[in-house]
Amino acid sequence: MRSAPPSTTQRPPSSVSHTQALVAFTLAAVTIVVAVALAARRFPGGFDWVYTVMSTLASRRHNPDGAVFFAAGLVLSLALLWPVTAWIRECEAAAHRLARLGLRSFQLGIVLGVAVGLERLFFYDLSQIVRKGHEVLAVLSFLCLYAGVLALQIHRVRLRQVSSWPTLFAIGPLVAIGLSQLGLYLDQRDLGWVDTSWREMGVPLWLSFAFWQWLATAALWASFGHLVISGRSSRVKVPAQSGTSENEPPGPEVRRGWTPG
Repeated sequence: MRSAPPSTTQRPPSSVSHTQALVAFTLAAVTIVVAVALAARRFPGGFDWVYTVMSTLASRRHNPDGAVFFAAGLVLSLALLWPVTAWIRECEAAAHRLARLGLRSFQLGIVLGVAVGLERLFFYDLSQIVRKGHEVLAVLSFLCLYAGVLALQIHRVRLRQVSSWPTLFAIGPLVAIGLSQLGLYLDQRDLGWVDTSWREMGVPLWLSFAFWQWLATAALWASFGHLVISGRSSRVKVPAQSGTSENEPPGPEVRRGWTPG
């Protein structure tokens, strides 16, 4: 009597290909760069990248003519990243817990980031209605996005699929933010919140939260882009289940994980 063919598990094909993920990320990156440039160009008196925080650029109170560009660009660019997370989820479905947690954190950051953009579009100043409402949304979004990217990068470093340099590159600005703000605290300088008056007072740029915030954001996009650009789906053989004949052909190939491109 001929034995039954071996039972294999085949994962459904990915609904988002690597090429589609690359296109979505590229569109998202171009969208946010153009949006920031348009918003900065319309900022009253010119925008100071070193001493003006990011939220000011999207504030209708501080940037009445340009805020809509940044806010709308933020919503659109983050929405474009969602298909990229779908590709990562399907490629990493069998991966370690760290990768799953990182992906969920990044997806939560996208949702919160879209909320920040919508808040800036439809509310003149949310913090006047809900105390620190904008600040809470923005900080939570930033932390979730950063934690997600770092977790995914660390996961790939642990699998020895990528160098540790992209992870260190992403962490660098965060460390700088902590050290600079600690330096201000220890120095006990009553400077208030960072703004263009710091330039007039001669405060060095490395103490400016705004300066490191912009660098941290650039590092975040670059690090996530590295995850997408250097990754591609791979196919591996599924071993035959125990109890089947050694002479039986191996099961079909299935998608599993990602490897460097």
